[in-house]
Amino acid sequence: MSLLRFAAFCGAVVLSPAFLVPSLAYAEEMAPVALNSLSAAPANAASAQVMDQNGQLLGQVERIQADQDGKPAALSFRAAQGGATVVISAAAVSYDGHVLIASNDQPQIAALTQSLAQPQRTAKAQ
Repeated sequence: MSLLRFAAFCGAVVLSPAFLVPSLAYAEEMAPVALNSLSAAPANAASAQVMDQNGQLLGQVERIQADQDGKPAALSFRAAQGGATVVISAAAVSYDGHVLIASNDQPQIAALTQSLAQPQRTAKAQ
């Protein structure tokens, strides 16, 4: 009879909500993956920030274009500086569940990164 009680106790502990909380707390965490490797664009990626590989903010997602199978194919975002629309391939973007990270070797991203590094010139008041 004690073996049966032990099995019931173990089952109750393993299935208890207190035991499941730590695993549920990390359900949103994910390793960065190429955006085009996902079967569909994640819902929260449509409003995510876009950063370069150095962690510098590049802009805000406008749209994720899908291919005929529904997989992400391209990403368009509004540049934080200047407001231009930038379009890059989904293969050059990774997603970690929170932000999209654009590859710095893409010409559009390299140009944005250089413009962010240069000081802004303003006209002098005379």
